[in-house]
Amino acid sequence: MKEPEYLLPLKPDVFLILTIVARCEQYGYGIMLEAERVTEGKVRLQPGALYRRLRWMLDEGLLEELAERPVPETGVDERRRYYGVTTLGRQVARAEAARMRGLLNAAEGAGVLEGK
Repeated sequence: MKEPEYLLPLKPDVFLILTIVARCEQYGYGIMLEAERVTEGKVRLQPGALYRRLRWMLDEGLLEELAERPVPETGVDERRRYYGVTTLGRQVARAEAARMRGLLNAAEGAGVLEGK
C-alpha cells in the first residue's frame, strides 16, 4: 500500500477536488459548480483541466468511479460519471491538510498574518 505522503504537496486543485468529493460523491460538472461555490467564486475549474486531474486521481487511486449513481436522476445524460474518494484519497487529503496547517502555523509564528 502506498503511503499518503508520497504525493505531497498536492496541487491546490487536486486538494480542492478531494475535499469536494470527500464531502459527497460527485460528477465532473457538479465538482466544477461546488468548487466555485465553496471558494466564493475565487476558483473556477476549467473542464479540460478538471478531467485531466480526475483521470490522474483515478490512476493514483485517490478516487474511484462509482458503478451506481448516488442519487437516481431522471432525464440526465447516462454518460455522466460519478466519483467517490477512496481510503487512500482520504489519507492523502488528511496528510495534505496537516502539511498546510504546519505552514499556516509557521506563518502565524512569523507574524505574517498580522500584516507586520
